[in-house]
Amino acid sequence: MAKTTKSAKAERKAYDAIEDAAAAAKDAKKAAKSLPRKAAKKVRELAEDAKDAADVSKKAIRKNPRKVADRASRAEARLVKATRAAVDKAEKKARLKAEAERAAADAARAAEAAAARKAEAKELKKLAAKAARQAEKAEREARAAQETLAAELAGGDADEPAADAAPAAPEPAVEPVSTEPEPAEPAPAEPEGEASAPELTTFTVAALRLRARNSGVTGYSRMTKAQLIDALS
Repeated sequence: MAKTTKSAKAERKAYDAIEDAAAAAKDAKKAAKSLPRKAAKKVRELAEDAKDAADVSKKAIRKNPRKVADRASRAEARLVKATRAAVDKAEKKARLKAEAERAAADAARAAEAAAARKAEAKELKKLAAKAARQAEKAEREARAAQETLAAELAGGDADEPAADAAPAAPEPAVEPVSTEPEPAEPAPAEPEGEASAPELTTFTVAALRLRARNSGVTGYSRMTKAQLIDALS
């Protein structure tokens, strides 16, 4: 009874190892599709070994279950280890490749920018040299123009006689300003004798006020012409 139980456990272990090896072989074949050629070839070979280790008859399992289990477990372990190593290596290689591509792109952009700056500096240097030549030419032309003008002025002074000065224009006569005061306007003549009301209407207000003052009328300075006539009538 004990022997039967022990055999059953060994057989169960063998079946589990076979299933694990078969599943590992299946997964490894899928992973090999995304691996580089050399790594994929090695993984496929180990997957075939695991598949062969899992392809065992029931008779062989009953006859020697421990041997079957050990073979399947070793095949699975080798396959899993190789697959993991190949995948890690491929991922690292892909990561390094991506980093290298980014670095190359950055270097290309930097080189392009450096070339643009170099071309710009060259163009600026060329423009500066051209501006310096133009400034030098303008300075020579200005100096030559000054020398020509000085020579013309010197020649004109030597050949032409000095022009006679024009006679000064006589200053206009200024009439003397009289300091005597202008004669004052004569005061209105004071009417002589008594005058009737009709005659008073012909007098001016000033004459009526003068007559009112002489007649002793009070408040005459504030009276109108009609009031003055009434007061003098």
